[in-house]
Amino acid sequence: MKLAAIALAGAVLALPPASFRAPGYPLDLAAAGPRVAVGTSQCVIRVTALAALARPVTVAPPAICRGGEAGVDGVWLGRSAIAAQTIEAPSPHGESYGLWTGALPRGPLRQQGDDWGWTDSDSPPGYGCAWSAAAGGGVIAIAQIPNRLAVDQGLAGKPACPAGPTTTIRLIGAAQTRLALQGSWSILATDGKRLALARLNESALQTGELAVVDLHGSRLATRPIPPVVVRAALDGWLTPEGLVLETTKSYVGPSWTVHAIGSATVGYGRLLYVKGRTLRVRRIRDGVDRALLRLPSSETLLAAGSFGVAIAAGQESTSVYRLPWRTIDRVLPR
Repeated sequence: MKLAAIALAGAVLALPPASFRAPGYPLDLAAAGPRVAVGTSQCVIRVTALAALARPVTVAPPAICRGGEAGVDGVWLGRSAIAAQTIEAPSPHGESYGLWTGALPRGPLRQQGDDWGWTDSDSPPGYGCAWSAAAGGGVIAIAQIPNRLAVDQGLAGKPACPAGPTTTIRLIGAAQTRLALQGSWSILATDGKRLALARLNESALQTGELAVVDLHGSRLATRPIPPVVVRAALDGWLTPEGLVLETTKSYVGPSWTVHAIGSATVGYGRLLYVKGRTLRVRRIRDGVDRALLRLPSSETLLAAGSFGVAIAAGQESTSVYRLPWRTIDRVLPR
């Protein structure tokens, strides 16, 4: 099967053949440079150089995966490192998470800190410090933050692991390996040279204050973003055209807002996002927007690298597809 041709006004008619597959349904997809990594419900992480058609490498699984009840629901890629978040939820009475880091391509992965989570059958209902993470520009940034899970479940009045006077951010893959900032902050985005951070209050909720800093912690000028957007931000991308933020219902760029609840990714000056079962592309600098192709599911995951855009979809197993930048350029050039 070959990729269907793109009409100038319209969309790709079909996905290309899958580049590789992984057991379990996809929980997260990440890319950096030529590599893509997918994490699945069967606690499998597979990494490959997508454009080179290289055989996928299975990362040595985190120790928690040996029990058979965990999954990998977060993956971050750097130039030479990988970070993964595991989730273990064997019953509806609680969830336990862990953050693991290691070298590409095979690991092994070692846990950072202790587990964190919530339970309704033990005391205290919340335990451990949560982690905030972001990746970009070959760097993975991680920081421990308060754990709100029990509060969100209505089981506790305040977070576990309360915020201290400073936040220490570890930078994996950067010459500057750590920085400390006054106050409590979560990490929204990094491009390897800068960090976009959201301040947290004593309840570990985002206050609406945004800071963009260099890797030494010095504040940098950035365009004003409405506090209501920063309070709702879940993730983001630092681009030369400006900061793009993701909320539960939208993607907010320098001069535009997209209302969509599917997966999204950013690369080469464009936002690619899932709306319903359509993959769309929007130019960040001016908001020009086009449809690209029809997807097999609205729950499809996206990640952008130098190879183009990776698309992961599946139920009992995961298929990963590649859409090259030259194909996207025929619909919406940079």
